Amino acid sequence: MEQWDKACALHLKGDFAEAEKLYDELLTQNHNNPGLLATLGTMYCQMGKMGLAICLLEYAVRLGFKQDDVLSNLGMAYKFSGQREKAMKFFEESIKDNPSGEVLANYSALFVEAGEDDKCRTICKRAIDLSPNHFLAHWNLSLALLADGKWETGWDEYDWGLKPGGLRANRVLGGKPQWDGTPGKKVAVYGEQGIGDEIMFASMLPDIMKTNPILIECHTRLKTLFEKSFGVKCFGTREDPDPEWAKTEDFDYQISMGSLGKFYRRSRAEFPGTEYMKTEPLPKGNKFRIGVSWTGGGQKLGRVQKRSVPLSWWKSILNQKDVEFVSLQYTNCEEELKLVKALGYDIKTMDEYAKAEDYYETAKLVASCDLVITICTSVVHLAGALGVPCWVMTPKFPAWRYQNTGGMPWYKSVRLYRNPEIDQSGWPVVIERVALDLEELLHGKVKEVAYA
Repeated sequence: MEQWDKACALHLKGDFAEAEKLYDELLTQNHNNPGLLATLGTMYCQMGKMGLAICLLEYAVRLGFKQDDVLSNLGMAYKFSGQREKAMKFFEESIKDNPSGEVLANYSALFVEAGEDDKCRTICKRAIDLSPNHFLAHWNLSLALLADGKWETGWDEYDWGLKPGGLRANRVLGGKPQWDGTPGKKVAVYGEQGIGDEIMFASMLPDIMKTNPILIECHTRLKTLFEKSFGVKCFGTREDPDPEWAKTEDFDYQISMGSLGKFYRRSRAEFPGTEYMKTEPLPKGNKFRIGVSWTGGGQKLGRVQKRSVPLSWWKSILNQKDVEFVSLQYTNCEEELKLVKALGYDIKTMDEYAKAEDYYETAKLVASCDLVITICTSVVHLAGALGVPCWVMTPKFPAWRYQNTGGMPWYKSVRLYRNPEIDQSGWPVVIERVALDLEELLHGKVKEVAYA
């Protein structure tokens, strides 16, 4: 029991690597122990290792270990692997009798980015009634509210993501308190989540700078871009758990960029949508330059599949004459580029910019484009921040940033083309619509690139 208790303590602490070693030792001697299988499977789900999680949790269930939380965690693993029907099966079994707030909170996640925000909100509120302080119930509620443009209530729930175990980074820089809106005091504003999110939330930095001096902590790849855009001191230490500058710099408060929404974006009218990033565009020739990106990144297979459109499907877009297409793809894409080249389509690669560690270099390439055509990825936020016209092929039910209906409020230069189907079968329709609009633009039937 001593080794089990130690493994559980490490697991609870978040030291997954050490906990895994102990669990593995225990599993060697107890390979049919359903409780051990379920616990290790749950940890693999938390680590993002969904294949291992599914195998172990399924085995535990087959051995008769059908507790609500085990079924719920198996549902989560299937959800994150993009297998919604299987996820639904186990989620519904987990809530069949007397579900806890935690199980309901997990269940609500199935309806985030699924176009069922009313149902998501109902389940989240039921979970909160049972477990008032369950961060995931509040977090999923915030995403459902924000996706529907319910900004005032959405932002109030969004900060639950900063709670222990939450999905946002809660830093306590220099031991300073969180900024409460007090003007005149110096505030350290730190980035969070993905690079795209960090760029998007940075649109609110000009707002706080009207009343408060600030300094910025950001992802190391964004340091140059932020310094040149906002003209304030920046530290690229977002992933450093104990940055030295926070011990020596003089500031009064700290706050995450995402938390600025509750001060500056409480209604649709408060989104200016104007450009706020600066860079020097790369030189180019006389041809109309279109930057393209077709595959989403990230760790979750289901999400990557949901927001990717194979390049070989883009023929009607790539058929346009007197256009220079440039790859903005930052993932490995050599095989796809070879395939379309064999089909007679030339897409220029400038990987020293598209895949640069310093995102300022990528910004130079994006700024040189007359138009960007892309799927949902960080390039959308970079183009929008620079004011570059950007056409985005989005899933039918994209992440909350893109909204369930209408345009994307963060950027006036971004236009959305929504997949009419919930799977990839709808992308050909989207591609043809984009190709038609592009042809009209290039042949002068419209005078400028269409915005949202």
